[in-house]
Amino acid sequence: MKKIVSLAVVLAAMLFIGKANAQISIHAGYQNYSLKSEFGSLNKTKSEGGFYAGLSYNTEVGAGLGVAPGLYFSYVEDIIDIRVPILLNWGINFGEIGVGVFAGPNINIGLAGDAYTDELVKKNRFDLGVTFGGKVSYQSISVEVGYNLGLLNQLKDAPDGYTLKANQFFVGVGYTL
Repeated sequence: MKKIVSLAVVLAAMLFIGKANAQISIHAGYQNYSLKSEFGSLNKTKSEGGFYAGLSYNTEVGAGLGVAPGLYFSYVEDIIDIRVPILLNWGINFGEIGVGVFAGPNINIGLAGDAYTDELVKKNRFDLGVTFGGKVSYQSISVEVGYNLGLLNQLKDAPDGYTLKANQFFVGVGYTL
């Protein structure tokens, strides 16, 4: 817990230090939401397509490095989630064209959907993950591709040896205001 608090303090300090170079961006795109279940040597993956939309607040701290907390809503089949990433990013510009990479922790909170209310198999509404990816930008428009790897077992009261993890692949566009 102390490490998480320390990381939050460092990220907050970075936000205030680079406040003069802060940028708000709007993002939207396609996501593929997959649930991977494992029980012993048996593995099964179920995937569904959907979309996401949200905002991020990128603060540059120097040498192309930045911190971008965000808030995203996602919809897949009948599941509505909120995703809150805190991404470290690094990029380089070649005139009006930029390329960059990003990575960081992600909190996923389930808001609504049958997966959370099913009487037989109940899914947790909370997940921690790691998000990583890259982007290419031209002026204020960017194209981003990434992956969110879920880390927690998504089944409530799961039997020993049974896990269900949620992962998302996403591709979208962003516009920096």
